[in-house]
Amino acid sequence: MSTDVFSVDQDRGFNQVELIADLKHVRHVPVVDEDEGVIGMVSVRDLLAHLSNAAASQFVPIKEVMSRNVVTLSPETSVADVAKCMIDKSIGAIPIVENEKLVGIISERDFVKLAAK
Repeated sequence: MSTDVFSVDQDRGFNQVELIADLKHVRHVPVVDEDEGVIGMVSVRDLLAHLSNAAASQFVPIKEVMSRNVVTLSPETSVADVAKCMIDKSIGAIPIVENEKLVGIISERDFVKLAAK
């Protein structure tokens, strides 16, 4: 799990998130409210889907691009249960939430790192 999580608020502009995700080398960005609660997720796939209208996309708030029904898990969830959830739901990353606040994210990349050890 990565605890140094890059997240954005829902009113951030599309092009800002695209640029920051590229600079941070992340493929999944949690969208949080003012209390750091997860309200959405934006992925590289979501961003690419909106690139067909690149000029207009600069002014689109992330809330119009993000996925809203985000699966979250707690830090106590076992690695096996996280993997099963990701496979069953065909998702590449899961925000980790404690007391309704974002505390981390686990992605496919974390499993690759674990397997490489």
